[in-house]
Amino acid sequence: MNLEYRISFDGMDKLYFEKEALKNNAGNTIAEIDIVGSKIRVYINAVNCIRPNNVKPIGIVDAIKLELVQPQVIAFIKGYLQKHLQNQYSDKFIDDLKVVSLEVNLTLPCVGGATPSDVIHLMDMALDRTVVFRKRKPDSKCGKVNTSCLYSKPKEYRLKIYDKTYEQHEKGNPLVENNMLRIECVLIDRRLSRAFGTDKRKLKDILSKRAIEIMCVEYKKIFIEDIIPCVKEYLNNARDTLFESLLSSNTGKEISDTICRHRNLVADWQILRAALRKWYCFKGVEDRSKQMIYKYRQKGLGIPDGVLQTIKNFHHAVG
Repeated sequence: MNLEYRISFDGMDKLYFEKEALKNNAGNTIAEIDIVGSKIRVYINAVNCIRPNNVKPIGIVDAIKLELVQPQVIAFIKGYLQKHLQNQYSDKFIDDLKVVSLEVNLTLPCVGGATPSDVIHLMDMALDRTVVFRKRKPDSKCGKVNTSCLYSKPKEYRLKIYDKTYEQHEKGNPLVENNMLRIECVLIDRRLSRAFGTDKRKLKDILSKRAIEIMCVEYKKIFIEDIIPCVKEYLNNARDTLFESLLSSNTGKEISDTICRHRNLVADWQILRAALRKWYCFKGVEDRSKQMIYKYRQKGLGIPDGVLQTIKNFHHAVG
């Protein structure tokens, strides 16, 4: 959660005061504040306000506790400003702090044999203009796995789909479950104004149960109205590409040829099975897609299973 407010004083347009932080009992940051130029910048971690860490996302029940810590956070910000601005301080600065970004996320385990890397690959293929981060596989000199995928819709939101288990292990939290995937959405600009109203983006409005409810509603809209349609469009396009490849081969090895040509498109075995069903129907013969998928699974081709079910689980979880 980031709040930003620009202030201006005569002859003091180059104000700079170092960052100070408010910590919880576990030593994690609840709030940070600094002043650079004519800008007051505040960062608030809503989860750390009420929990030792942010391994699990905040829920509606937890949001009630937020309202109880609101005075503590406001007192911290007020104390910082009073100390550095002294007689130029005004309570109006607190009242006018305006939220510029809000994060909401959902974390679930991947299904079956799917890994976060597999799901990230599908999301990278489905969404346009993504940035993917990768790392070397353990004990591998060549292979890499995906650790995160970034996507932005200008003036609306930023998405980060990432391996939560890997992130937490890197931070020294080894007890986090394996194969945990997080889809994180940061609401910005127009999305915030539409969701909260231009005059309801103040600190007191955001540290509240109502704000968490609004954020959950917006997350659901983004997932259902933006993410799912992109995934469905990709699946249809991948199926059709695989189907055309099956048609173009007359070697008797149509399936293996298609897998070799388009392995990158097969983000889940179910995509190949959909293409096979269409192919068998076109040929007017018995549908043997189930048997063929079983046969090729035994070959250890590295095609994942459970990726689509993982996405479905996220879809169900948002309501």
